Amino acid sequence: ILLGHQAGIFGSQEELPHNSSAHSLRLSRFFFVLGHIALKLLIYTEVLSSSVRRANAAKTVKKQESASSGKQDNGSDGESKEGSDEEEDDAIEAELGIAAQAEAETERTVADISENEIVGRGMVSLFTPMLLRVVANEEGMYSSPVLMQSATLALCKCMCISKSFCEKH
Repeated sequence: ILLGHQAGIFGSQEELPHNSSAHSLRLSRFFFVLGHIALKLLIYTEVLSSSVRRANAAKTVKKQESASSGKQDNGSDGESKEGSDEEEDDAIEAELGIAAQAEAETERTVADISENEIVGRGMVSLFTPMLLRVVANEEGMYSSPVLMQSATLALCKCMCISKSFCEKH
């Protein structure tokens, strides 16, 4: 999508002179799409993270149910049942610790993806220098208010995604 918009705004690389110009409304639309895609990528990673969490929770519940049904089948006298209860409690606590550790690892992975991959190394990062140049408007080349608003909004969206990007720019 982004490359299609880039080709529509600037043309192909062969027909571009070194100093090219683009219509401000097309560039505004491009910046809107850039920021929107960045946010949608963040939402997608969050959805994947929640589905992984749900799958892990379902697996944990299934293991607990199978352990409790196994306990009911084994325990006929009181003393052996009490011993197996303690063993099962220990096993559940150990498993919950492992489940919490796996959930924390999933959270770290999602945070790393949002912090580094979406804005830092992905397709969106290819266009952030152009975005920063338009927002800075150091040479006074960009006078369109729509372009400035769209570029600023796209920059804000990128800053919402990555803390390091926000601190850097």
